[in-house]
Parts: sequence; structure tokens; C-alpha cells
Amino acid sequence: MAQSRRDCTGWELHLPVGCLLLSVLLFHPALAKVCNDRTKHGQDNSWFTRDGENLPIMVLMPMNESALMSSISQGIEPAVQLAIQHIRETRKYSFSLITKIYDTECDNAKGLRAFFDAICYGPKHLMIFGGVCPSVTSIIAESLEGWNLVQLSFAATTPVLADKKKYPNFFRTVPSDNAVNPAVVKFLNYHNWTRVGTLTQDVQRFSEVRNDLTSELEKAEIQIADTESFSNDPCVNVKKLKDNDVRIIIGQFDENLASKVFCCAYNLNMFGSKYQWIIPGWYQGNWWEQANNTNCTTKKLLTAMEGYISVDFEPLSSRPIKGISGRTPKDYEKEYSRELQQKGVEASKFHGFAYDGIWVIAKTLTRVRELLRIKQRQNIYHNFTVDDREVGKMVLDVMNETNFYGVTGQVMFRNGERMGTIKFNQF
Repeated sequence: MAQSRRDCTGWELHLPVGCLLLSVLLFHPALAKVCNDRTKHGQDNSWFTRDGENLPIMVLMPMNESALMSSISQGIEPAVQLAIQHIRETRKYSFSLITKIYDTECDNAKGLRAFFDAICYGPKHLMIFGGVCPSVTSIIAESLEGWNLVQLSFAATTPVLADKKKYPNFFRTVPSDNAVNPAVVKFLNYHNWTRVGTLTQDVQRFSEVRNDLTSELEKAEIQIADTESFSNDPCVNVKKLKDNDVRIIIGQFDENLASKVFCCAYNLNMFGSKYQWIIPGWYQGNWWEQANNTNCTTKKLLTAMEGYISVDFEPLSSRPIKGISGRTPKDYEKEYSRELQQKGVEASKFHGFAYDGIWVIAKTLTRVRELLRIKQRQNIYHNFTVDDREVGKMVLDVMNETNFYGVTGQVMFRNGERMGTIKFNQF
């Protein structure tokens, strides 16, 4: 018989059906009311304005080592703790940020359960930090408005989350995957390359980026000579690009399929000075060795890969400017590296975005406290109360005003989206 448990709504859930049912229940207004009543959420928030308070932040990310993308999370915690330490050292903030990590396991049902349990059984969280796996993040982000919560992610790059009608309470310190497209178009214009082709892995993440790129290319009047997509074997599609005499090829695919693409390119002689490949720059180091599942030798792959251009956002600013923490990006990186060594974990590419994200939260909550204190003074002859909806609205408004220099550069949002620096590297 399936295992059952009783949650804070008073309904019995039978697993695994209960996990599926949760995705329906999570968005139900009656459920939010029951959970709010049980946890006293939605009542007076005046405690939030008192000095010396511990302000809880819900952190959502996959921690189980067997979960997808958990390697990202392992290198994030040291950056988060460094940010909290540096905030405390400034003595400018009259509160302490307390982070509580909830393991989403990069699984929709388990992620929803972690989120729901955090709300119903955890402390009263003022904001949500995290969101790594695209599907888990998008499901939770869609429900935020109903819970009067704002989420700030440091690693969710999927373009889907840019839809502010669907995700009005979602922000991210990391640029969207689509952020590279205007830079790619400028790069093409700079080299006077006016005819290109695209080769895209047939999954939502890459097809969305391709669709946005197509729009940018059309606006720039750059001819798209051929558009190819593939699921597993790219060779037929690579040959079509060759048959259509496409010399500038913009690829969107993961590193596992990149080795197949370049093996096909080698066998079709689509490399050297007559061809230019432009591909994502977020692959792991030496990816061609780890992800080589082809019949091409490493030497052949390297021959085909020579000269390719990778495009990605800059993980740490290259400018030697002391930011909000009083440190340059290099200063911070040295401290972060020491923390990694002590803890015996590997670096995460997103650590700088997580570090700056904690500063965003600290600045946001400071400003919200100031606004609440102003309201408190204006209501001096009345019992001052403020509910979750009002606090949530204040957090949302203040987040949109964010503007400071961090270790990843200028931190500001445009409709919840981070503007970042894009870098091009030639292999």
C-alpha cells in the first residue's frame, strides 16, 4: 500500500499520487488560507521593523548529490555565507539574515513539497532565494503572487521565466540565456557576417533561445540561410548546413551533443578557416574529453573544434572596482577560493551571482523596514499592523529599484531581468 502522510492542510495525501495532487493544491486559494491560518501568516508583521531581529530567508536548491544540477549548489553555500559575513562586518544592517536550505532534489514533486513544507512548517520567510532547476523553479515561481512572496534566483537562466505576466514576483541576478543574443548580433555585424545558419538541440531551453535569436537576426537584416534542429544524431542536419553552403553556424546544444556535432563536422570537413562555429560558453572545462560518446578520437574532435567561438555571460566582473562590500571581484574571489578549500567542495559558476543576490536581499529588506517605520510613525495613535500582502508589495517595488555595483558588475533589474556583460572566447 502506498505510504501516506498528513500535511498541514488537514488532507491526507497518498504518495506518489499525493505528490501529483500537490501541484494542484499548491495554487488553490483555500489551501493558502488554511496554511496561513495554521502558521499565523498574513497577520501582523510589525516585528519586522525591530532592530536585532533574525530575518529568515527560504533557500531552494538541489542538495542531494544524486540530484541533477546539485554540483551547482555545493559551491553556492560558501558564497552565501561569505555574503552574510561581509554584510555583518559592515555594521550597517540592524538585522541578521538567516538562511534555511530546502532541498528540491531537482524534482518537480519533491521541490513543491519542500516549498510547501517551508511555508507551512518553517519560520516566516520574507523572501525566497534560489531556484536552480528550470522546471521546479518555474512551477514555484508561478505561485509566488498567491503567497505574497518574491523570489530571487542566482542560477535559473531559462528564458521562460522572463514572462512577467506569468512570473511577476520572480527576479534573477544571473542573465537569461536570451541575454547573449543581442551581443551575438553585434558580433556578427562587427565582422560583417550577413548570412548564417542555426543548429539547435530539440529541447525547450535551446529552442526558446533560437526563436529569440531568429527575431534578433531578422531585425538586424542578417540572412538565416538554414535552420536545423535535431534530437540525438546531428549528422544529417550538419550535412544540410553544408549542402546549403552555410559557413557561419550558430549552435545551441549541450556539451554531450557538442561532441557529436564536431565529430560530424570533422567527417564532413566543416572546419578550418572557411567555417566559423559559435556555440554556448557554459560547458565544463575539457568537456570534449568527458562528453565524448562518438567514434571520433579526441584529436579529431580538437581539430574540428579549433577556432570555435563560445558565448556566455561574465561570471565575475573583470573591472577592478570596489563594490558594495568594499572588495574588488578579485578580492572576493580569493576569499571564496579559501572557503572552497576549507570545505573541500568545487566552485560553482554561479557563485558571484549568489553572493550579489544576498546583498540584493539585505538592501531590499533594509529599505522595506524603512518604509514600514515611516508608516508606523504615521500611525502613532493607532495600533500599527501590516499584512503579508502589503509587505510583499513593498518588497516587489523595492526590488525593482535595485542599483549597486557587486562582484558580477552593476546589479539592476529590467522587468525582473538582470542586465549582464557578455564575453566571447575563441578556442
